[in-house]
This record gives sequence, C-alpha cells and structure tokens, in this order.
Amino acid sequence: MHPVRRATPDDLDRITDMHRRFCAADGHEFSEPAARQAFAPLLADDRYGVVWIADTEAGEGYAVVTWGWSIESGGQDALLDEIYATPPGRGIGAALMARLLEDVERRGIDTTFLETEAPNEAARRFYRRFGFVDEDSRWMSRPTQER
Repeated sequence: MHPVRRATPDDLDRITDMHRRFCAADGHEFSEPAARQAFAPLLADDRYGVVWIADTEAGEGYAVVTWGWSIESGGQDALLDEIYATPPGRGIGAALMARLLEDVERRGIDTTFLETEAPNEAARRFYRRFGFVDEDSRWMSRPTQER
C-alpha cells in the first residue's frame, strides 16, 4: 500500500498543481486563486475537512474530504469532494480512499457522499469497490455570486 499522509500548509503549491491537472482531466475550469483560497483552510486544520496526499515513486495523488451536516444521515457527514491519482492503475487512488475512509470512520461519521459526472462509469466502479452505492438523488447547485 502506498504511503498516504495528511497534507499541510507546506503542500499548498503541490496540491494546487495536482488540482490543476485534476481540472484538466475532468473538464473543469481551473482558477489558481480560487484553488489556493479553498485549499488553505483545509490544510491549516481539520475544521472544514481534510486533504490527504500520496507521493511515491509510482506516482502521486490527493483526496479532499469535507464535513457537512445532514438530518437524513443523523448528524455530521462527509463529502469526498475530489480524488486524483496519477498515473492511473497503480493503486494510489485506492490507498488514498482507504486512508480517508479509515479517518472518517475513526471520527464516528456514518455516511460519506460523493458525486460523479454522469458519463464517468469507471469512477463509479472504483467507488463501488469501497462500498459506495448508487442513489436515485440528483445533485443540483446554485451559485450565490458570479465567479
């Protein structure tokens, strides 16, 4: 299993660069100032969530888990916001997933949510290996201000 550790403020440049590559691979718009602003509090402490990082000779990756609250979940829940590993197929994503789920369970959080892009069946197969199940719910969003 690849070593995975909690990312720190010293990892901001590295995480931002990996996030840029994640956005390019997933077809999302990338904004360096927005990424840095979003990652900084997550790297400072675990009030909002945790960023995990893997850095090995085989490759690298990161995963972001944030905290939420849900009546349906019975209280605090977790959101797997992003996971990125490169090159694929080397077990880096699996190591990140195992570590973050271990931490979520240690915290006593009962439910972890995530979203995938509709055509990304490969991602859903990966997540199912870790016990995630498809739901009938559909995510919606509404920005409160223009970006």
